[in-house]
Amino acid sequence: MTGRGGVGTGSTPVIAGCRHGPAAGVGCVSLLSVGTSRSVAVMSSAGLRPPPSETHLVPPPWTPLLSASRWWVRHGWGLGLKRMMLREWLDVGLRQNPCRDRVVRTRYGFRVRVATTEDLIQRSILVHGCWEPQVSAFIAARLTPGSGLVDIGANLGYYSLLAARLVGPEGMVVAVEPAPDMHGALRANIALNGFDHVRVVRCAITEEPGEVRLFVPHAGNLGATSLIRPDRHEAELRVPGLPMTEAVTPEELRRARIIKIDVEGAEGTVLAGLVPLLDELPADCEIVVEVSPDRLAACGTTPDEVLAPFLAHGLHPYRLVNSYMPEDYPAMLRQPRPPVRVRGPVTEQMDLVLSRVDADALT
Repeated sequence: MTGRGGVGTGSTPVIAGCRHGPAAGVGCVSLLSVGTSRSVAVMSSAGLRPPPSETHLVPPPWTPLLSASRWWVRHGWGLGLKRMMLREWLDVGLRQNPCRDRVVRTRYGFRVRVATTEDLIQRSILVHGCWEPQVSAFIAARLTPGSGLVDIGANLGYYSLLAARLVGPEGMVVAVEPAPDMHGALRANIALNGFDHVRVVRCAITEEPGEVRLFVPHAGNLGATSLIRPDRHEAELRVPGLPMTEAVTPEELRRARIIKIDVEGAEGTVLAGLVPLLDELPADCEIVVEVSPDRLAACGTTPDEVLAPFLAHGLHPYRLVNSYMPEDYPAMLRQPRPPVRVRGPVTEQMDLVLSRVDADALT
C-alpha cells in the first residue's frame, strides 16, 4: 500500500489487538508485517537487499540486452544462470535505473501497468510476470469460475486482478485499499483489464469508524505503507477507517473462497474483525495472512493468542513458503510447494493459510 498526502485531523479509532492504548504510540498498532523468505533466506520486504558494492552494470531503462535478459529469465533454461542474472545485474539495474510506465501481461493473463521498477512489486511483475509465486499459485488453484476473493490491502490490485480473471463475470472480488496512490493504480488496472465485477473500497480496516494515520515509505517498496511509524518514512497521511462489517457486505463474505490479508501492520485488526464473522463464511473459505511474533510482541500479544479464536472455530494453520529474493523466483515458479501444516507454536515470521481442511499439507 502507498500514498502521499499531509497529516489531517480527527479522532483515531481504537486498533483491536493492541493492549497498550494510545500512550504506547503508533508502533504498537503493528501485529504483522510483510516480507519473509522461507527455505532459502529470510528478509523483510521493507528492508530490501542493497545492491552489491561490486556491481557496476547499470542498464538504461530499456535496451535490447535488458529485454533479452528478461526474456531469458522468463523462458530460458538454467536456474543457476537465471539466479546469477537476477542477483548480479537485472534486479539491481532495474532498481537503480528504473523502467517506467509499461503495461505488462502477467503469467495469468491479466495486465498490470508498471509505473516504476524502483518498486519491488512492480519490478517483480515486469521481470517475472508474477508477484509472490507460491502465494499466487495457491490462490489460483483455489479460485474457480463463480467463486470469490476478498482482498484486504489490495495495493495496485495484483491479487484482485488475478481473482477477477479466474472467477469470471459471475464471480465476486472485493478490493480494499486505503492509500490514495495505490487506490488510483488499483482502479486504473481494473479498467485496463475491463473487469466490471470488482468492487473497490477505499478504507483501512479498523475497530471503529474514523481516520487512521499511514506512513509512506521510500519508493523501493510502495507496498509497505503502514500504520507503524518506521525508522524512516517520506510522508504521513490520514485515510478513512471502517470495521470489517462495514467495508465488506455479509453477502460478499458468504461468497468468499479466499480472504487475503496484507495490510502492513494491521493484520491483527483485520483478524479480530473476522472472528465474529467466522460462522458466516463458507466451509471452504481459507484465509491467507502473515504472522510475525516480533510485531505481535510489540502489541503485547502472541501468535497463539491471535490464532486461538480461529483454531477454536475449526481452522488449522498451514505455512506457505515465500521469498522476496529475486534470484529465488525461477525455482519457485518452476515447482510451487503446497502449504504445510504448522503443528507447533509460531516462533518466526511466516505466511499462513487458515483452513478447515485437517491434513499434513494443502493440495
